[in-house]
Amino acid sequence: MSASDIRQIREVAERIARRDSSAARFAIEIAERVSLVTGDVALNVLAISDDPDWADTDLNTTFPWSRIRERHALKEGRALFDLYIYERPGVRETGDLVCCVQVELDANGLAAIHADSTMHIWRRPDPPSDLPLNPML
Repeated sequence: MSASDIRQIREVAERIARRDSSAARFAIEIAERVSLVTGDVALNVLAISDDPDWADTDLNTTFPWSRIRERHALKEGRALFDLYIYERPGVRETGDLVCCVQVELDANGLAAIHADSTMHIWRRPDPPSDLPLNPML
């Protein structure tokens, strides 16, 4: 994931949080989810669930969102992360939960950002349709 992808996630997550909070700063944490079927845990929701609503998972714990930069195994070329956005009243303090944001990645990096149940708050632009798929052809 590029530095540009990280900036985009933070900007969009904070914009979403500002809909519900007047806080000046926000803390972002990445959720580790647990499969209610197998007991497996993962940051990438797709690694432990085939359910589109993740009804077969639950929150296990959260970590600093910097863990999103780790190398994650993609499932069928994709990853899905659940981020928790909190008010940040002071340095190293976490306030009230404001919202959740879901981040989709694929082999090309950041693909989409969703807010709770609202899909595609941000989406990677599609390449122009007049470009050939393989410029070497």
